[in-house]
Amino acid sequence: MIDLVNRRCGYCDGSGRINAGESTPGYQPCPVCTGSGKVRVPSSYGICPICHGSGKKNIGEFAPRWVQCKNCQGTGWREPPTSYR
Repeated sequence: MIDLVNRRCGYCDGSGRINAGESTPGYQPCPVCTGSGKVRVPSSYGICPICHGSGKKNIGEFAPRWVQCKNCQGTGWREPPTSYR
């Protein structure tokens, strides 16, 4: 059985909300944690090596354009890499 723990959501940095966007003022619930600010992940998971725990990746060429990290699905947490022998 996998031991699950609550961890801070990387995508919203634990606030449970994100900016609604440039054209819409205000905030909306975080799509990753659905507004709770926490995500349930296996206890063995560590910080995602791709987004460094932010849950986001900048894909903008000239200006920042942030998208959900595909490696951790925006949680900021990922299973540790397996060691090779």
